[in-house]
Amino acid sequence: MSSTSVPKQATVGQATRPPLQSRRVALAGAIGTFVEYYDYTVYGFLALTLAAVFFPAQDPTAALLSTLAVFAAAFVLRPLGGIVLGHLGDRYGRRPVLAWAVISMAASSFLIGLLPGYATAGVWATVMLVALRGVQGLSAGGETGGATTYVAEWSPSGRRAFWCSTIQMGNLLGVLTGSVLVAVLYATLSTGQMETWGWRIPFLISLPLGLVGLYIRRRLDESPEFEDLKDRSRIPVERQKSPIATALRRDRAGIARVTGFSVGAFAGYYIVYVYGATFLQGEGGLTAVEATWCTSAALVLAAVTVLGWGALSDRIGRKPMLLGAFAAMALLAYPAFILMGTGNIGLAFLGQAALGLCEAAVMGTILAAFTELFGTRTRFSGFGLGYNLGAILTGATAPYIGTWLISNTGDPRSPGLFLVVAAVVSLITATTLTETAHRPLMKD
Repeated sequence: MSSTSVPKQATVGQATRPPLQSRRVALAGAIGTFVEYYDYTVYGFLALTLAAVFFPAQDPTAALLSTLAVFAAAFVLRPLGGIVLGHLGDRYGRRPVLAWAVISMAASSFLIGLLPGYATAGVWATVMLVALRGVQGLSAGGETGGATTYVAEWSPSGRRAFWCSTIQMGNLLGVLTGSVLVAVLYATLSTGQMETWGWRIPFLISLPLGLVGLYIRRRLDESPEFEDLKDRSRIPVERQKSPIATALRRDRAGIARVTGFSVGAFAGYYIVYVYGATFLQGEGGLTAVEATWCTSAALVLAAVTVLGWGALSDRIGRKPMLLGAFAAMALLAYPAFILMGTGNIGLAFLGQAALGLCEAAVMGTILAAFTELFGTRTRFSGFGLGYNLGAILTGATAPYIGTWLISNTGDPRSPGLFLVVAAVVSLITATTLTETAHRPLMKD
């Protein structure tokens, strides 16, 4: 190839990508994950209140477990959402799928805020809650994979993890916003007010947030990698074979690695940031306000460090970052839960923050690593399938298993053992990874 004949692929992912364009793309990616994780996790922060609203109150533990089971039910549909939205994104483009995902997530959350409670509608209230959580699961199944694919395909190779970690910042800020809002509601409203109407406020706010995200995403240009794929394909992309079938045939190792990493990442995320607030109230002896503020402070720490972890990953590589982060998570999980169960808010924060920093290091690295395992033709589909399988295995189950373990073992530190096992699975996966940092993204 002559020096004057440089195809698009040679510039995609290289340092020549304009910084202003990368920032605009990162904002569009982050706004969607902000909405997704705000909507998705505010349910977890309100678990104790929702248990009283949507389930019979005779047995509080059973009601809480039922609420967490509904939380988990949304994850069951995530792989289906990843397959469907990944298929559409790999055949018709990243941009329209991202616009659809953000508004459907916001609309379903808004409708949850309008639901009647169990006292008014009986079991139908619970059925409608499950149905709308299912819509959230379908939308979330394609959001992170699509946003990350889009941002990675616009990013310079030497800063791919940094730019992809902006999506994780949107994620953390979304959870933080939900956490702070719930903390304010618990601090200012009585239990009766929360159960009557206060729980609705976080869900109703979702719609305007989603409309902002939709406005930003509809103004985007299509990914340069996808445009390049269309230019290079002799057969129109939308008429080619199913991307997910292609990924399952030729990218099984990549899908398995994404799943293996997601097991530890989702367990850490939902145990630390979502279930953590419930644990601090139920087992740590903190008030609802103290538990929520403690979790919010851990989220702030993660949010202000995640870009740094991404930049470090760009310097030293994906493999050493993931090995170190998952090893630290496995070693610290059980001691951290000892601290979180002391009833002392300072020690509780220390334990939660230690795990939060491990999770932030994982978050700053894995998204870029995932996109580097697939070619353009199957990147959205392969990423989405592996990521959402991990979500089912440990993201869906983490709050439920944490509560179940304590109930059946009598050991309030037992959720830490669940996190140890999940982190070890991801640590083993990291040993199989071939370094992909500093390389251009694969074409096909």
